[in-house]
This record gives sequence, structure tokens and C-alpha cells, in this order.
Amino acid sequence: MKNYRSYERVEPIYFSGEIFFPVGLFLAAATVTYLLLYFLGLGVAIFFNVAIGWLGYSYVYYYGKLNSKITIEFLIGVFLIILLLLFVDYGAYALVYYQETGVFNRLYFAIWISILLGVPAFYYIRLYSLHYYKKKSLADIYFKSSFGVYHDRELLMYIDSIAFVNTAQKLISNLKIENDNCFYSDEELAEMNAYSRNYDLKKSAFSSLVYIPFNADRFEMAWYSVIEDQYYQINVDFPFHKIVLEQEKYPLDESDRIKGKKAKRFYLQLYQNGGFKLYNEDVVFLEFEQTQPSTIHESVKQKKLADHRRRHKYYSDPEHFSKFINCIRTSNSIQKRREVQEKLLLWNLKFSGLNLGNYIEASTASFKDYKLEKEDAAQYALRYLPNQIVFVYRGSYLFPWLTIHINTLKLDECIEAVRDEAAEEVSFLLHFSNSDGENLEFIVKGNEKQVFFKDWEIVIDERHKKDMDEEQYERQEDEKKRELLKTAWNFVFAKNYEEAQKNCDALIAMDPKYGFAYFLEARLLWYTKGFEVCYSQRDYFFAKTAHEPAALAHIYNSFGCILDLEKRYEEALAYFKNAIEINPKEPIYRCNLGEMYYKLENPSKALREAKKAQKLGYESDMLTEILENRGRINLKTA
Repeated sequence: MKNYRSYERVEPIYFSGEIFFPVGLFLAAATVTYLLLYFLGLGVAIFFNVAIGWLGYSYVYYYGKLNSKITIEFLIGVFLIILLLLFVDYGAYALVYYQETGVFNRLYFAIWISILLGVPAFYYIRLYSLHYYKKKSLADIYFKSSFGVYHDRELLMYIDSIAFVNTAQKLISNLKIENDNCFYSDEELAEMNAYSRNYDLKKSAFSSLVYIPFNADRFEMAWYSVIEDQYYQINVDFPFHKIVLEQEKYPLDESDRIKGKKAKRFYLQLYQNGGFKLYNEDVVFLEFEQTQPSTIHESVKQKKLADHRRRHKYYSDPEHFSKFINCIRTSNSIQKRREVQEKLLLWNLKFSGLNLGNYIEASTASFKDYKLEKEDAAQYALRYLPNQIVFVYRGSYLFPWLTIHINTLKLDECIEAVRDEAAEEVSFLLHFSNSDGENLEFIVKGNEKQVFFKDWEIVIDERHKKDMDEEQYERQEDEKKRELLKTAWNFVFAKNYEEAQKNCDALIAMDPKYGFAYFLEARLLWYTKGFEVCYSQRDYFFAKTAHEPAALAHIYNSFGCILDLEKRYEEALAYFKNAIEINPKEPIYRCNLGEMYYKLENPSKALREAKKAQKLGYESDMLTEILENRGRINLKTA
């Protein structure tokens, strides 16, 4: 495969500000040259450029070197630097020459400025063009996909290589297996916290974003199974036509031509006897129950074993490692876990004790994920057995706050204890004694039998739980305020202002920043103390609702209505306009403003505002009257 080409990442092009440092030095040198030319003449100016060219390049060339001998390479470098300085200085020379003689050679100056600006422009245009071309070429040849390799925790593997190959075009994928996963002993796992322990028990042997050549026709892999002491190599046809490709969406600032295509995540599952399965969530591409072992030199095998031991910490000792290998070989745990992993069963899940708004995300050992609402989870369906259940609270965003890690092997034993051939369905009943997700009772039920399942572990994301609790508390408080406000307005409509005031005071005590409580207070003050008292405190109500635009708009509208009742239509206009400015989508403010123009005998403006209110979906008798009268009020009937 040495002659095969793999994907090579194209580094992004950045327009760095560092370029302005040498540019600044050349401009400074040109400025000094201009002064020398103007006051001391051409010879001094040239000597100055030769001197700074020699000294500057000497510093760069000999920096960090013990030998300061002058070389041909150094002299060539000095010569080129001086030429560049003199070329940049042409602008200073042209300016001085023009000041002294009044002659300005436009052609020479145009050539000079074109080269001076054109060379760096051409450099960056070429740089960006090559970058685009390389990205586009790679996007035409390769597509991207995440790729994960999995095997049973006790089925120790040393993977030499995995490759998707396009033999016709001599292209190969860029998978680089690290083999750096550490195997932890039971003693080490017991000392870990629940999150770390379950993460290490379920993590992949390899996971990365990979680039695969289009029309790959071969799949190759080589690996050593430590438990079986067998080396396997495969080179098989790959059914590329089964892959479903889609356009990559990200990054958003790049064109589709260079973003290329992508495929869904690939899973590679390794089994005993050289068996493997390559698939994604839609289709199985390759599946072999076994592969014929290949020969491997003893020294190579021993090196792989030594590498494997070094990654196991506790089992780095050869004696410990040998006992560990023999223990796995004499047990049947790997085969049992594989059988459970591939087991499909009719099951449902019901949970209680948690707040509303939770749905579950169940993951299985077969890498199948189920996102289920509470009602859907309660329905029987043919599914793989869960090894992880995540409870997700749907709030302002999704909070995956509680995870139950399940020993699927033990769960299967419980299932077998309660089911029989007559009743294939199994129920998982999860009851939390409180909404904090603690004190779980996990019951497995089938065929009128039930057992308490104990081999599970809860992990709570404290950050998400804190955010969820705060949001739930705010939501509950908001519901209380809304209910109290609703009750208060019912008292207002019943003209029971005393009880309404009690509710208003309770609202303000509960939340002194609740703007609609002050809108209620303003109305109560108007109804009980009259116009003058209420209007005199308008600045107080504006200040109390300034942080809450919807309430502030209501306050302005309310004072506009008060002035309308007092027949102070000109003054009311400003209040309705302020309400509209704060909340232009509230049609009643438009209608009220139109009514003021209507009463002030300004038909064009009255009709304009009425039409806007109608367009926003508002209906009222006054709006109908304004529209029917085309904004002209009948003063005889008004």
C-alpha cells in the first residue's frame, strides 16, 4: 500500500497580522531614505540601504550560529535584500525628484506601484486558490464519516490496520489505529466513580472521523486476538453501492463544492474466531462469523503482547497477565455477552416518580438507540436490551440529567426468570421515590411474575440537574403568579377591589419585579382613587415596568385610555404611540391610536392605524366604525 494515496488534511489559510511587521520595517526604511535623499543626496541614501541590508540580514542569518564566517549564500542574501530595499525606495526617489524638478514619470511610477502591490496580492490569491483547489480535489475523491471499532471488553485485541481501498485509483482511507485503550482490572474499576467506571466499560476500541475514497471496492484489516492467540488478516470485496451519501452542511462559511459528502457512522464489531460485522444504523455491509487465522512470527507476537500488557497497568506484570488470560479462556462470559447483545425482545418501560417533561434515550449493547416519549416507551415493541437509559428533561433546552447504567447480562437472567414461551412480553417498571432520581425500584415483570432487579447504577449530571431544578422552580413560580393574577382580575371584574388589592400585594411581595402586578396596581388605583391620583403616579409605574416591555406597553396603553375617558385626546396620542413603539405587534394599541385620530378628526391617520390593526387580526366595534366611515367621525352622533 506504499503507492496508495490517503487523505491529507489541508491546513487553513490565515491572513496573519505578522506580515505587517516586515512591511512596517520597509516603510520605515523608505521614510528615512526619503529624508536622506532630500537633505543629503543619493549617495548617502544608497549607503544607508546597503548598511541596514547588511546588518539586518547578518542578524537573521547568523542568529544562534557560532560560526560568523562570510559565505556566498550570505552575500547573495544581502544582495537580494538591498535590491528589495532599493526597489521599495523608488517611491521616495520619485517624490524627491518631483519636488526638485517638477517632473513626474507616470509610467515608471505605475510599474513600480503595480509590482509593489501586485506581488503580495498575487501571492495571497495563489495561496487561497491552491487551498480551494486542494480542498475541492479531496472532496471529489473522499467522503467523511465517523468510524468506531468495538469488541468485548475481555476480548483483547491488537489491531494492526483497517482500510477502505479503491484499487482502480490507488486510494486508501486514512485510519490510523492507536491501540492505546487501557484495560482496567475489577479492583481498579471498583475504585472509580460511577461515571468513569461506566465510561471505560462501554467505550470503543477506536473512534475517529475518517475519510474514505469514493467507490472503494476492498476492505482490509489485520488484527491479533490475545485471548485466542491468533492473528487474522482479511481482504474482501466492499459493497460501496450500499452506502447512502449526503451533502455535508458544515462549516457554514464554505461552499458545498469543498465541504463534500458524508455518510452515517460506521460500526466495526470484532468477535471471537476472527468474526466481524461492519455496519451502520441502516445496513450491514460485511458480516463474517469466522476468519481463517494467519501465521505470525513469534517475536512479532511477543511484541504485541508486551504492548498490550503495558496498557493494562495492573496486568503489566507477566504473571498477573497470564492468570488473567487463563481466567477469561476458561469462562464463557464473552460468548454470553454476545448472545445478549444480539437478543431482540418484546419489552416496554414505564417510569413514575419524576416530574413531567422527561423522555428517555435508551442505548443498547448493539449500538442501537431508542428515543422514546413516556407514552411510546409504555408500548410493547421488539427491541434490543438496554444497557443504558438516559432521562432527558425537555425545558428551554434538553437536559440529559439522569443515566441508569445496566448490567445487560444480569438483566437477561432476570428476564429469563419471569418469562416463558406462553408470554414473550417483558415490562421494566422504574419507580423513583422522589423527583431527584434517587431510591429507584427497578422491577422486571413478565407472565404475572416479577423480580427486583439490582444490577444497575445511577449517575446524575449535577450541572444539568441544577439547571433543570432552577428552570422548574421558575416555571412553578411563574404558574403561581399567573394564577394569582388571574384571580385578582376576576375580583376586579366583580368589582371586589379589596380582595383584588390583596392579591396584587401578594404578587408584588412574591416578585417585586413582576411588571403585570404593577399594571394591575395602576388599574386598581384608578378604580378606587380616581384619575388624578392614578395619573400623578405614572412615573412610578413606568419605572417599575421599564425592565418588562410587555407590561410597560400595557401601562402606556392604560394611561392613554385614562386620558381618552377624560377627553384629553391630544395627550393620549403620545401614550398610545409609546405603547406601539414598545410592542408594535399588539393590534389594540393601533386601534386605540386610530380612535384618538378619529376623535381628533384626522381621517387619513385614523384610517391608516385602523387598517394596520385589522391587518394584525384585531376586531372591535370601534374598529368597524372607523373603517366603515373611512376615518371621518360623525360629530352629530358622536
